[in-house]
Amino acid sequence: MMDKFSQILLRVSMGKKSSSDNHLRGATPFKVQVNFGIPIMEGHIKENIIDKWLNLLRGYFLDHNFSNKEKITFVLLKVSPHVKDWWETDCE
Repeated sequence: MMDKFSQILLRVSMGKKSSSDNHLRGATPFKVQVNFGIPIMEGHIKENIIDKWLNLLRGYFLDHNFSNKEKITFVLLKVSPHVKDWWETDCE
């Protein structure tokens, strides 16, 4: 099954057409909605947890094209109250 999926991805990335592509003529493009489950950051200092959280944020920001101010606002919504208090006290 993975071999078939790999072949399909290869065809799509290289623009090759198969006989089954005929039904796609005239099809309208669509946008796929990506669902990012970004958890609340509790302030734990564990590198693997922080890296995973930051990678989720990067993907979300790329998908939504946020400005830097919007990124900060969003992140402050995704942190626990004591992390938000630290930011507002020490970083603003």
